[in-house]
Amino acid sequence: MSTSQQADPLIGRLVDGRYRVRARIARGGMATVYVATDLRLERRVAVKVMHGHLADDAAFRERFIREARSAARLAHPNVVAVFDQGEDKDMAYLVMEYLPGITLRELLQEHRVLTTEQTFDIMEAVLAGLAAAHRAGIVHRDLKPENVMLADDGRIKLG
Repeated sequence: MSTSQQADPLIGRLVDGRYRVRARIARGGMATVYVATDLRLERRVAVKVMHGHLADDAAFRERFIREARSAARLAHPNVVAVFDQGEDKDMAYLVMEYLPGITLRELLQEHRVLTTEQTFDIMEAVLAGLAAAHRAGIVHRDLKPENVMLADDGRIKLG
């Protein structure tokens, strides 16, 4: 575990009496994502925790919760599933499907150039996920390679 992981106060914490945080897997401008164990269902999940300075903004916090509820209603094979949303003490969070694998950004950094087949497979999955979201009235707003997940089992999902 890296020094920054050890210093993270959420590592080891039990969120909402249910999700045991194991490790940080990503950090963005609005939230940090952790891998955790859902103790009730005994499964690995990803827990996205809104940064504290944003959680203090009531309007932003309400938008985060509203978007989590909308995303939870969306079930599509090319969209990461949202299982739960909540607030625990000073933080707002949502719980999503955990996908071991890499992001499109990591694939591009490693290979620099994708094959035509890889490009079409990824674009088809992304466009199918976006189309499903749009049919449900959801606009993604943060489409970038870091939000395209390439699971170890071959699934491609939009986060």
